[in-house]
Amino acid sequence: MESLEAITATSPAARELVGKIELKALQLSALLRELDNHPIPFDNALREELTAALDQVGCRIAATRALEEATEQEPGD
Repeated sequence: MESLEAITATSPAARELVGKIELKALQLSALLRELDNHPIPFDNALREELTAALDQVGCRIAATRALEEATEQEPGD
């Protein structure tokens, strides 16, 4: 598989997608940092929803990485 730099250098659509993902990741990171710096007491239901959402993000990241690794290992690269 091509490196991320090679893909983004050749495809404007891929470059735009990577930019959007990076922006969302920075926004999520800032939100989580804010929660770390100024803890908010959540009721149990809201805490469970937040945990489920973060778990879902983690699963999507893991799936994307697995797909990328599988693509890198395809014969003919």
